[in-house]
Amino acid sequence: MSKTLEERILELEAREEIKEVIARYNHGFDKKDEELFMDVWENDAVWDFGDPGDTCSNKQEILEKTRTNWRYFPETHHYSMNTVISLEIDNGNATSVTDVDATATNMVGVPLVISATYRDKLSNRTGKWRFTERKIKIHYMTPVLEPWSNNPETRINPKMG
Repeated sequence: MSKTLEERILELEAREEIKEVIARYNHGFDKKDEELFMDVWENDAVWDFGDPGDTCSNKQEILEKTRTNWRYFPETHHYSMNTVISLEIDNGNATSVTDVDATATNMVGVPLVISATYRDKLSNRTGKWRFTERKIKIHYMTPVLEPWSNNPETRINPKMG
């Protein structure tokens, strides 16, 4: 049975809203925008860092973990891609899988290159799409071996040009 135009538009809108939730997660975390970052989570959301990481079981724990992460990783840059979204519009639920490449600088100035996959569950039960669960699978978190500077203007490697 084919979907009505209205059903198709609702699905397109939901997909775009979910993509924005994923982007706001990145922007909020990278820019240390606590309000933006915390708005992507439902109150009872789970943030699971996988083995051997931590699991947060509600928004307050997520906030505490985020503040800790900001101390350990004072600079981060997340880039999400290859997002695949599955919708259950009638139930107000969705799942997504997203690949992420990231760079970070840890608290002692060591730069890191990171590859991971996010597996998400989302809901619009509050009228706005938000994460109910985000599971992170880190594939690698590797230090950059070239000399690094905490001054962004000096990070262009002349050997690359």
